[in-house]
Parts: sequence; C-alpha cells; structure tokens
Amino acid sequence: MEYTKEEINVIKEKIEPYKNFYLTNNEKPFLHLFITILGIFISIFLIKKSPYFIPLLSLFIARTFMIFHDCCHNSFLKISENQHNNGETGWNKFVAKIIETICGYDCNTWSKIHSYHHKIHGNANFVDETKTVINLDEYEQFPYYKKLAYRVFRSPIIFFFILPIYVFYLQHLIKPLFTIKVLAFYFLIYIFGKFNLVKRVLISHYIAGIIGIMLFHLQHQVNTGYYKKYDKTDTFTHDKAQLHGASMLQIPWFLKWTTFGIEYHHIHHLTPRIPSYNLQSCHEDNEQLFNKITKVGYLQAFKSLFHTLYDEKREKYISFPIHAYLGLQH
Repeated sequence: MEYTKEEINVIKEKIEPYKNFYLTNNEKPFLHLFITILGIFISIFLIKKSPYFIPLLSLFIARTFMIFHDCCHNSFLKISENQHNNGETGWNKFVAKIIETICGYDCNTWSKIHSYHHKIHGNANFVDETKTVINLDEYEQFPYYKKLAYRVFRSPIIFFFILPIYVFYLQHLIKPLFTIKVLAFYFLIYIFGKFNLVKRVLISHYIAGIIGIMLFHLQHQVNTGYYKKYDKTDTFTHDKAQLHGASMLQIPWFLKWTTFGIEYHHIHHLTPRIPSYNLQSCHEDNEQLFNKITKVGYLQAFKSLFHTLYDEKREKYISFPIHAYLGLQH
C-alpha cells in the first residue's frame, strides 16, 4: 500500500522538530565529530601496532563519511532555515572540507552529484547515474558483447569490490587540488608509520568503500521499491518515491555507531534536513506512521545485493537468472 497525500503531510509535520534548524546549539554534532576523529586517530595508532585493527579503522572511516554526507547536505551542524534557504552553510562546508580527505571524496563533487540524486530519486524520466542497476529493457537492447560485459562487471563479487577503487580513488585523479590533499594525508601517515602503515590505512579505506557501496545499493535497490515516471513538479509523487523508494535497513546494534542512523533512509530521503544522528529517534518516536515503508532484514539484504536489473513491467528489482535460480533474489 502507498501513502496518501494526507498521511505524508502528517509525517512531515511530525518529523519537523528533528531537523537541524531546531538544534539548540552545536554541542551535540561537535561531540559526535570529536568522538569520530578521535576514533580515527586511535585506530591509526592501533593498526600501526597490529593489522588486526584494520576493520576498526574501516568502520570509523565509514562513520566519518556519514558525517561528511550530512555536512554536504547542510544538515549536520545547526543553521537556521533562512540561512539554508539563502545558501549559507555555517560550519557544515568547513567541516566537510576538513574531513573529505579521510572520506576519499571531494565535497563539492559529492554535493553536486548527491543533491541531484535526491532531486530525481525514483523518477524514471531522469537518468540517476548513482543507481547501481539498469533497466531490464535497456539491458535487453544491448548487443551480445555489451550484455556479456555487463554480466561480468555487474556480478556482485566483482562490482562491489571493483567499484570502490574508481569511486574513491581513480575518478579524483582529475582533481589536482583534492589529489594533493590526499597525498599530503598519506605523507603524514608515512611519516608516522612508514609504508607499512600507509598500506594498512589504504586497505582500511578500501574496506570502508566496499561497505559504503553496499549500503548505498541496499538503501535504494530493494523490493518493494518505487521507480516510475512522473512530472518533476508533482511533489506528492516525489514524496511517495522518497518514502517507498528508500529502505529501512536492519543493522546489528553493535554496528549502529558506524552507520550513524543512515539506515533509516526513508526519512532521510523525505527530508535531508534531519541529521543522521536524529534519524533513529525520529523513526522510533513516530514508528506508527512508517508502517508502509520498505523494511529490509538481514536475509533480504543479502539477497538484494544480487539485484542487478529493474523490471519496469513487474515494477521489481531482479537478479541475473543464475542468481535467481539459486534463490539470490528477493
């Protein structure tokens, strides 16, 4: 069942107080930032001693990206609604520029690409280059060699392990200033721990990239999704696309500090003005209003990693036939 216009209006009214416009001050976000940066430094110190701490640094890098993501949305630190509407960013962009090196993504590029993703999410009239699948009709029109290439590259084992190399490393080589910042960061790592530490930090960042790509895929390419053609001025359908086309992922309690609330992606897409650290309380305080969203458990999440195509006729994300035969499709 889909939300009605009246139901969406009620949801918008109830979640309004959780926006960063209504923060009393910046103590809460700065505390989250301090804990995160401290965790990065401690993790780097620990992996200098032992590679067994590489996963810990990876998780802290993933958490840092969540903060970076909110800063680029202008929602991590407090600003007024008027300031936001006037294009002011307060401390948000400053913090994003500071931590972008840790995240491996230029904040100006991310802001542009990600804002467009939010603007057209769920609208089949536009090409969302951040989607991790293509339409079945488009795939079927490919010549044989292109189908084969897509089947190979889009195989989950290849896709989720190769794509982070491009997303977080190769594509930024054309941005000299950002590349210099990254090289400076790793030069400092080299001074502290030589090439052995540089290697371990690179591995940590790579693992964090894999986690990030998988999370992004599961936040959007799961059933029951929402991907239809509608007029860009149709705000009601746009709101439905955000609520129904973005999932709520089940995350183990001991990893929630890493995902930082972004698993409540249905709320984030409805209004990016709510910082990630407020999303869980926003959902739990208004849980009765979110009875129609797409909730994804552990088994569904695993199967959904194999979704590679979108079938517009059935309005469903599907896997390649071999994976579907093996039960790896939800």
